[in-house]
Amino acid sequence: MVRKSKYENTVLDPRAALMLLFLVTVVVFAQQSLYLELALVAALISLFLYSGLFKNGLILFLGFGFLLALQYYIFPNAPQVFAHFFAILTTYARKVFPCIMVGMLIVKTIPMRYLILAMRKWRFPQKLIIPLSVTLCYFPVIREEIGHIRDAMKLRKVKGIAKAEAIFVPLIFSAANTAEELGAAAVTRGIENPAPKTSVIELRFRLQDYICLVVSLIFVWAAFWLRRGAV
Repeated sequence: MVRKSKYENTVLDPRAALMLLFLVTVVVFAQQSLYLELALVAALISLFLYSGLFKNGLILFLGFGFLLALQYYIFPNAPQVFAHFFAILTTYARKVFPCIMVGMLIVKTIPMRYLILAMRKWRFPQKLIIPLSVTLCYFPVIREEIGHIRDAMKLRKVKGIAKAEAIFVPLIFSAANTAEELGAAAVTRGIENPAPKTSVIELRFRLQDYICLVVSLIFVWAAFWLRRGAV
């Protein structure tokens, strides 16, 4: 019996998502056109909207617009020392922005068990699957723990300098304990067992997966074509 997931009709197959991440990375470091970059970001934001992540799509849209405003409107009119120092950071942030978008889409929409199954189907080594799966589970847990710490500070009305201590001290201990617990949970579930694994989840490419990959390949072709034309 195939287990149905609430994500099944809204997101990409995890294999398609990993291929999308690779292709977007190729486009990002090959392209030299602002218009192609804008088109790529717009396509990724539309993918967020298709997945139902309207809030995240809006935040990413505003964030990319802010980076463009910094680079093209604020820095040219700012003092030279200030502009040179922050322009490099802004340029690199724009460069990796599409990759961050795809990574966020994967984390937000694809359950960890789907990613693990996809990597196993592609014969990824266990030495890569184990740390990657534990790492991707780690950050959401830490984020949840930060929320609990903030709620506790509000109840106790912690303010001023004591607020920093109240956040970082318990967070350090919690981070260490969380890492140990996640590692133990992964080992308990047999993630490091070399025996062949079975799964009730069926991965399959659907129409949206093929469309995303075709569009990504078009972006790759356009990036190299424009690059050759520029040379």
